[in-house]
Amino acid sequence: MKTDVSISIGARIRHFRELARLSQLQLSEKVQCEPSTLAHYETGKNLVSMTKLIRIAEVLEVDLYQFFISTPVETDTETIEKLNKLLSTASKVQIGLIYNIVSSLLELNTPCK
Repeated sequence: MKTDVSISIGARIRHFRELARLSQLQLSEKVQCEPSTLAHYETGKNLVSMTKLIRIAEVLEVDLYQFFISTPVETDTETIEKLNKLLSTASKVQIGLIYNIVSSLLELNTPCK
């Protein structure tokens, strides 16, 4: 049964799966569930168990708390448009600083091998 909680968590699962560039089939195989079950999680039809959500977080390399943040999930396009709008108002010095900050953040989030 769909609830606000199941819909919100499901949207976040889909968001992070897409960021990881995984299909529903690929993620379902990695977390050992049926693709239809994962689809039901993502649409909010079924509420994912905590055990399964922990496994999904591990596979997607996402901190568990991020599934419970109440900020809206945006598409990559929407986020890029917002960033471009902000950057269009920045000076060359600010853009250089922003570039350095983003580069550092991305390096920190790169998994160690």
